[in-house]
Amino acid sequence: MLHVYAITDAAPDPKAVGLEGAELRTVGEEAPFAVVSEHAGLSTRLDEDDLWSHEAVVEELMEQATVLPMRFDGAVDDEAALRRILDERMEEFETLLAGVRGAVELGVRAQLAEEEPVSGDDPGIGAPGGSGTAYLVARARDQRRAAGVATRIHEPLAALSRRSRQGGRSLSPGLFKAAYLVERDAVDTFRERVEALGAELRGGRIVCTGPWPPYSFSSKESA
Repeated sequence: MLHVYAITDAAPDPKAVGLEGAELRTVGEEAPFAVVSEHAGLSTRLDEDDLWSHEAVVEELMEQATVLPMRFDGAVDDEAALRRILDERMEEFETLLAGVRGAVELGVRAQLAEEEPVSGDDPGIGAPGGSGTAYLVARARDQRRAAGVATRIHEPLAALSRRSRQGGRSLSPGLFKAAYLVERDAVDTFRERVEALGAELRGGRIVCTGPWPPYSFSSKESA
């Protein structure tokens, strides 16, 4: 069984070792290439240490080539099957590699400061339904406020990036999360903008992480 770390546009020479100390090798005679390690039944015993080993390999690869990082639980039966995948999806991989070439992923998370609870003077308190109505009014207000603040965070950062993806609706109203595909030479400018936005949050907190391999921009769904 082959564990696949990434698809690359050049044949890298990684110094890291793969999961469980396995040797890394490159599959393919021409781009796109796949960087793999070989194992027996590995998919049934992946753990946190394996996760960090996988990530260490991908981060090293991105310093040597453009990478499409593969899912941590991705595995292929054998080299013949992997070569078929590389051949059948060549155009797709080439398009995706072109889309992330020269860029890295930066993550941004913000926790917005909570406002004071709805007071007895709030017009929603006196509405039919009592405290239940007040709760709904307060929640709607908080959601509108959070959406407005998220827009003020997202729009200037999106303007500095090639592409972006915001977190899903499952996030709580006070939490903002997004990933940005940023040119390598614009990373410092992007971080400076995040710091400036953080100064404007008035009690909130914003964090920028990365640069990371472009996990959020490595599939057709994210193209």
